[in-house]
Amino acid sequence: MQPTLDFPDQPTLTPEIPPTWCEGGDVFHITDKCSRLKAIRRNRRITGKPGSAMRQCFNCEDIVRTKRSG
Repeated sequence: MQPTLDFPDQPTLTPEIPPTWCEGGDVFHITDKCSRLKAIRRNRRITGKPGSAMRQCFNCEDIVRTKRSG
């Protein structure tokens, strides 16, 4: 089991997959099925805990809110 990740603005969210974002971007994604994540070139993706100024994209936020797995 992977360790859970805490989100400073949403402490109840602990997605099972680490968030991914692009360097210099302000939006992060928590599912590899997200169409916005696929727009980020694979070699530009960074995985791990995002900074506090970042926000989830609407697709990923909806997936977490409805407790879907992707």
